[in-house]
This record gives sequence, structure tokens and C-alpha cells, in this order.
Amino acid sequence: GSTHDLEFPGGFIMVLGSGVYRIGSSVEFDWCAVGCLRELRNQGKKTIMINYNPETVSTDYDMSDRLYFEEISFEVVMDIYNIEHPDGVILS
Repeated sequence: GSTHDLEFPGGFIMVLGSGVYRIGSSVEFDWCAVGCLRELRNQGKKTIMINYNPETVSTDYDMSDRLYFEEISFEVVMDIYNIEHPDGVILS
């Protein structure tokens, strides 16, 4: 298709999650992402979360304005970046 049924208004900050579950580190990395999302919201910023670990708090639908439950690879992140046109990207 050449058009989208959703609008992508821009003005978002994209946060990349920690990805797959790793014993001993996933909880800490997810807490960093959650803290980042909360602080951005406190500053009045709209957020996009990209993560594909269902065990994390960052993939809760209430944590961000937009949630992409996708693998964290260069190709996927760039596809989302090119469609959303975020104002910034934060690696958690």
C-alpha cells in the first residue's frame, strides 16, 4: 500500500528496550527503560517504546504513548524510525 490508516504526527522520543530476556540483567535494563519513559512523560514528551520481551514492564501499554512489540534489529528500528520521524532516540 502507498498510504497508512494511522497518522504519524511526529514529536515523539523513541526508547529502545533491552530485547530478549537475559538472566541477571534484563530486570535492570528494563528498569532503566521504564525510568526513562517516566521522566520523558514528566517533561511532557510523547514516547515510543520498542521492545519484544513480554516479561518486562516497559511493554505495558500504559508505559508509553506508542508501543512496538518488535525485535530490536537495525532494520526494524530504522523502519519504525522512518515512519515515526521521532525527535530523538534513547538506547536503554
